[in-house]
Amino acid sequence: MSTNQSQFAPYEQAATPARPRQRRRLYFAIAAILIVAVIGSGLAILLRSPRTPATAQQPIVGHAFFVSSGQLTLFSDRGIADQVQINLQNIPDPQAGKSYYAWLLPDNDSNSRATPVFLGQLPVKRGQVSVFYSGDTDNTDLLVSYSRFLITEEDASQVPTNPSLDTSTWRYFAAFSQAYNPTASTSIHYSLLDHLRHLLAQDPSLAKVKLGGGLDTWLFRNMEKILEWAGSARDTQQSCQSTPGNPQCAAFIQRQATRILDYLDGPYIAQENVPPAIQGSQLLVDPTIARVALLQFSAQQNPPGYLKHIGNHLRNMVEVPNLSPAQHALALRITTAIDNVQNWLNAIHADAARIIHMNAADLVQPGTTSLLDDLFTQTNYAFVGRTNPNTNQVEEGVVQIHYSIQNLATFDITTCSAGNAVRACV
Repeated sequence: MSTNQSQFAPYEQAATPARPRQRRRLYFAIAAILIVAVIGSGLAILLRSPRTPATAQQPIVGHAFFVSSGQLTLFSDRGIADQVQINLQNIPDPQAGKSYYAWLLPDNDSNSRATPVFLGQLPVKRGQVSVFYSGDTDNTDLLVSYSRFLITEEDASQVPTNPSLDTSTWRYFAAFSQAYNPTASTSIHYSLLDHLRHLLAQDPSLAKVKLGGGLDTWLFRNMEKILEWAGSARDTQQSCQSTPGNPQCAAFIQRQATRILDYLDGPYIAQENVPPAIQGSQLLVDPTIARVALLQFSAQQNPPGYLKHIGNHLRNMVEVPNLSPAQHALALRITTAIDNVQNWLNAIHADAARIIHMNAADLVQPGTTSLLDDLFTQTNYAFVGRTNPNTNQVEEGVVQIHYSIQNLATFDITTCSAGNAVRACV
């Protein structure tokens, strides 16, 4: 996912020395490899997890899941969950003169004003269907207003503008449950749909501080920026060793470390701990973005830190009715990854705190290179994960969390009951 590169103007941007460009290409190449790996492993979970049909008459025939185009607009939900991939198996050919059509339907709520979204005609090839809906020109986050999926079988000669009101044409259906667990351990009861929307569309606590979009998107965006700052600080420190008398070298490194602390701690804690000579009374980053920290430092923290907040949703999600086995497995997997990232962020915090309190002369000495290397290494782990050298097991990071959370928003598509289509497909 790409971020808007102008989002931090007029705040200082890190100059990229010419020599370290190969390193930057290397760690983004590593990130790309891990992204491919996690997408594959995420899909494997979806395919391998036990799929218990809702009833014997409603077998699961495939899945539809939301995809993010990455065409983000800062402080909005655009570009998040704005596309849909549909995969079906063992589907009979439509009747002669008929065709299958896929739709997104709004919530089963009389207050909803959203109209159905046409996802496309579904050609069947040897029982298989694979169709990708690329979204609209505004990159609208579909999960904001839509929670039901429908396939109709209608006239092939004319593409319908809306799904037929004749429910006997309704063939396949799925929906994200709006039921909640009344015995949940929290005072606020959320449904599966609520949890998905907070993660991937809009979280109310973020909206209050003018941060549009879900928790997952801001975790990904902010961790990506920390990786950028850690890389430029490391590369600058190595370049500065050839000009140790240049005071701007150390100052730049300390400003990058301060930006990292602003994102980890939030503006209030960071301002208390950063020397005034480095940051002064104004943050070096956008104060709205830094308003929510990555880390949790107080029980009274509001909004909670991103890792804690996402973990809260996952813990409560596994208690809601109608959670699929695959979604349950993904929630457990993401929770483990959050623990990994928490440990790496603690190490990043310790390194950055040391850097901002060092004197300029020591900061640009060769002996300090290991500290900047560790800052970058821990940040790279937090973003793209690592393979544990002792266990040879992958320890997942924010990239894997990001794609696993997207996989949570997957429809299990079932057949409509032949004699009672209305009831089975609502």
